[in-house]
Amino acid sequence: MFAYRGFQCVNHLLKVRKAKPKLLSDISNVAGHYDENPPKIKNINLMYNNLKYDYYITGIADWELYYCIDYRPSYEYYLRRRIILEAPQGIEADILLILKAIQDDCPILTNDTFRDHMDLIPSELWLYTHRIPFDIIKGEFRIYPPK
Repeated sequence: MFAYRGFQCVNHLLKVRKAKPKLLSDISNVAGHYDENPPKIKNINLMYNNLKYDYYITGIADWELYYCIDYRPSYEYYLRRRIILEAPQGIEADILLILKAIQDDCPILTNDTFRDHMDLIPSELWLYTHRIPFDIIKGEFRIYPPK
């Protein structure tokens, strides 16, 4: 302890918080859960609101989603704040998701099995350990991480 102009300052211990793990989210897959047409912004909101305290989430979406999402102002908010990133035109978001997951060694939240991109995936075991399927049941967002 030391004195400074009549006040006593006490060195406080800093609480060390565990860093949240990274999670990549297939935004097009979340918005269009169960082939909803048009894709729903409420599914994206539900996902972020339920997982934001447990994960540092980066969403990657196909660029076409911008033109077919049911409520564009909310989607634009996510894009402006860079909470969701759009894949460039002509490049599938699935490719970016896989490459970023390999680079950062983090899981992907998606129901997609990536059968069209098996050439990019290191192994079946990698896919099993890095893919987190989800479900939306009665307004509740549920994830099923691998064991």
